[in-house]
Amino acid sequence: MSVLTFIKNGGIMMYPLIICSVALIAIILERAISFRKAGVDGDELLDSVKEVYQSGGEDAVRRAIALSEERGVPLGRIFARGLKNAHRSADAIEMAMEQEASNELPNLEANLPVLKTIINISPLLGLLGTIAGMISSFRAASQTGLSNPTQVLGGISEALISTGTGITIAVLGFIFFNYYANLSKKMVEDIEYYGAELVNFLTGRID
Repeated sequence: MSVLTFIKNGGIMMYPLIICSVALIAIILERAISFRKAGVDGDELLDSVKEVYQSGGEDAVRRAIALSEERGVPLGRIFARGLKNAHRSADAIEMAMEQEASNELPNLEANLPVLKTIINISPLLGLLGTIAGMISSFRAASQTGLSNPTQVLGGISEALISTGTGITIAVLGFIFFNYYANLSKKMVEDIEYYGAELVNFLTGRID
């Protein structure tokens, strides 16, 4: 069975399900690229910033800021914001870094609500396809009786195809939603941990 035949046999609800599947794939790819760009070894970045900052000299802070920003990652930008306020109190440094973090967090969670919406509506669209297929089957049975089982079975087939498609989209979406949600949570935890480590270092709480 070709893809076009499969879609045609699934009934009219296959078209919104196709839209959902295309959106699902697009979001999965977008999130994969975004998280790949946002990922960084926090220990390595923190150690590099400490080394440059401790080198002394009038431009040590400037070079540490440049090192943080050149990575182009959320943690680096948060480090840079903290370093720009290194001459201030610990509370002021923490507040500055928290403000920068609040700007970064929406990017880590972008499109996840859309992904969750697709997960929720796909089975419902499949169910609507099921209802439409069963209505078609019962209408055919009422008009021709059971002497023409082809129409009846065709309606049932339509119902099963749309339902199966909707559930498949929802299952795949659920897997990737959990993966990206956990990845986002892990990045937030890393930001909080390494941000606190940088504040401790800048204020002399630890070496």
